[in-house]
Amino acid sequence: MIIIGITGSIGMGKSNITLILKFFGILTYDSDKSVKELLKEDFIIRVIKKKWPNCIIHDKKKEKIDKKKLSKIIFDNSNERKKLENLLHPYVMKKRNNFIRKNKNKNILGIDVPLLYETKTDKICDYIFLATATKEIQQKRVLKRNNMNMEKFNKINNSQLSDFEKKKKNPTIIPTGYGKIITFIIVLLNLLWINIKTKSIKI
Repeated sequence: MIIIGITGSIGMGKSNITLILKFFGILTYDSDKSVKELLKEDFIIRVIKKKWPNCIIHDKKKEKIDKKKLSKIIFDNSNERKKLENLLHPYVMKKRNNFIRKNKNKNILGIDVPLLYETKTDKICDYIFLATATKEIQQKRVLKRNNMNMEKFNKINNSQLSDFEKKKKNPTIIPTGYGKIITFIIVLLNLLWINIKTKSIKI
């Protein structure tokens, strides 16, 4: 089995690369989606309530996490961010491993992990696609998102390994700033190259 890791800093186009892999029928594990699902679990809500009680709201008699408040806390304080990462990452890793185990009969899988290098998930990948774009494009994309501003963008960006440091780890660079068609072609060419080497993908 071939595992392709997809990563990149916020706003670099990582999700678009994942969609292209899915277009070619490659099953992909989405770490961000897994985290969102975890934050709805009762046992996680109870832990969040204990550690950060101000981040709990009540909706129709059910307790929920106020993600906006939690986000502000963790990006204002690196120690608090580490606490949350230490809480969530073991569960995310378990779900990812279950996904790989469940699909072990597949020739190739993708794992979409924003903190791929930070969590050392690169160690289980055969290839890594790094989404990258100019700072101007990155900023423009991110500031279009709901509940996003320049201050929050900088805090999130600074909490991740820089694009420069990621490139030093010799991943496959996927530039996403030239439009979706160009990104599609670049991903396709790299998949064909992997196929030539491994005969793992039918395109």
